[in-house]
Amino acid sequence: MDNSTDNKHICIRNAGVTKNNNDYIFDFVNDTPGDIIHLATKSITKTRFKNNIYWFGYEFEQGVSSQERKEFIDYIKGIGTKKIPEHDLRHFIEFSLIRNKVFDAYDIDCVVSPRSNRSELVQKILEVLNGTLMHFTNGCSYELIKTAPLEIEFDFERFEDEYGDNPNYGQMLVHVHNDIMPKIKNLEYFSLAKNVKPKYRPFITNYLGFPNVDELKKFQKMKGRNILIVDDINTSGSTLSEILRVLNKVNRNCNMFIYTLIGKQ
Repeated sequence: MDNSTDNKHICIRNAGVTKNNNDYIFDFVNDTPGDIIHLATKSITKTRFKNNIYWFGYEFEQGVSSQERKEFIDYIKGIGTKKIPEHDLRHFIEFSLIRNKVFDAYDIDCVVSPRSNRSELVQKILEVLNGTLMHFTNGCSYELIKTAPLEIEFDFERFEDEYGDNPNYGQMLVHVHNDIMPKIKNLEYFSLAKNVKPKYRPFITNYLGFPNVDELKKFQKMKGRNILIVDDINTSGSTLSEILRVLNKVNRNCNMFIYTLIGKQ
């Protein structure tokens, strides 16, 4: 597949986004062949993530290069050289949520989301949800924040379970001890996507947490509640796994549901 995106199209449900030179042109009426996200005939995807119901609005087509994905993700996150216009971003989110009314059949009690200092995309998603969901939750929400890099850990036991039989396991282990973890702990701000290669991301833990003890104790008391976890992009599943780990460590008596704007099965 040609990695050039100059003539690629990104299709939004019943719509198309065309990459024309360095600009994305949103067309909320027509889609075209060759889209890198093609969901014109599908409703929002409902699947499962670690035995929890998981919805996502858009999915990249097979064969789309990692560079193409990164460019569009950076675009909608507002962290690339080009930033998406506010009206296009809001419409993109609304197509995924309001038109499908995905949460109408569920009594959601509370929303949990991660905070990012690099992108406001999660906050934009929550703004759209405000008009369709928050009246059910009475404004109950929790925000997980990045922990200090010195507190970040590596799950060596799980890493051994997965890679212990690999001929390069010893070399990989040395790389984790001597390179990956020292580099992380010397950072001022940690970003999983920016600072860790995909192979090692599932084993990085303790990089998210409640902002204070009071918030943690409040969530601890939410027995039997329906919690909606909201994030922007799910590529490797590492961030969602960490959010679930943090929440389940505090309270295993809640029902977890998950939504991301872009995801994969």
